[in-house]
Amino acid sequence: MGYYGRAEGKRGLLLLAMLLPGVNDVYAASQESAAVSDDEPIQAGVFTSRWGRLFSGNKDKFSGALSFSSGLKEQQLTIPNGSASAEQKKKINQLLNLSLQYSPYSYWFGNITLRAPITDFDKYTSDFRYSFGYDDWHPNTFSLVYSNYGDNHFFPSGKARRTYFEQGAFTFAYKFSLPKSIERHLLINEGDALTCQVGYSWVPRYYSLADNDIRSNKQVGLGGCGYTFKQHFFIRATAFWYPHADQQQPWNGDYSYSFGYAGYTPGSFSLQYSNYSGTRFPGRSSATAKFREGTISLIWFLPF
Repeated sequence: MGYYGRAEGKRGLLLLAMLLPGVNDVYAASQESAAVSDDEPIQAGVFTSRWGRLFSGNKDKFSGALSFSSGLKEQQLTIPNGSASAEQKKKINQLLNLSLQYSPYSYWFGNITLRAPITDFDKYTSDFRYSFGYDDWHPNTFSLVYSNYGDNHFFPSGKARRTYFEQGAFTFAYKFSLPKSIERHLLINEGDALTCQVGYSWVPRYYSLADNDIRSNKQVGLGGCGYTFKQHFFIRATAFWYPHADQQQPWNGDYSYSFGYAGYTPGSFSLQYSNYSGTRFPGRSSATAKFREGTISLIWFLPF
């Protein structure tokens, strides 16, 4: 990816950071469903973060979002400044993101997010992310989604390709509601919603830091829940399990979490904090994602 949140210039690195926490960095802006009077959730339109689809979907044929995302502390960034050159700079990573989504039929969709840095902008520092697949956002349904949040550039440097499709993730997941006998003890207000999901991600090719090379068949299990409060405030948490422990990279978190406010309707705004990269459970070493390493995003759902 051209505008890294870390100094590594390895092309599977951030891309698999994709694998969650994949989710980090600055691609923020997932949304939750909010219950209305007829019990049909209102859907936010577009996703600008990897795990946004864990808890919601989109019923509109066309939707879009414009967002500003910012880290909370300075990072050492690798900034391309030509077709075959780059410079190192310590700065707060701030991006402007435009997300567009098209759903031609039922719950099939295609999504692309264009990203550009607020400073040091040129054609080499801008990049894009994309996903497509089937995602029914109702509880007790399955989804199958391909997503690529890696090294994607319209103007790649040197001999790099525009995208590395084989380094994206295929995620199969199941959304569900908890039994009413349990849920009624957990919901605070009438109209609040609690949705959970379990899933499995497979990445055909990924970068291994230990081997300094591209490896095959990365696998990640996931499970998490999202709570919507007063139809607009939300909190989400997802835990990740690596069947092959050596496949987890330093930037691949043990868990991710996000919280904020979402307006959902076209023309409304959402404000969100998210933290996805390098998180570790208590007792584990090498934690790299403290609270200040998360990202704050302000999202405007385009009025169309």
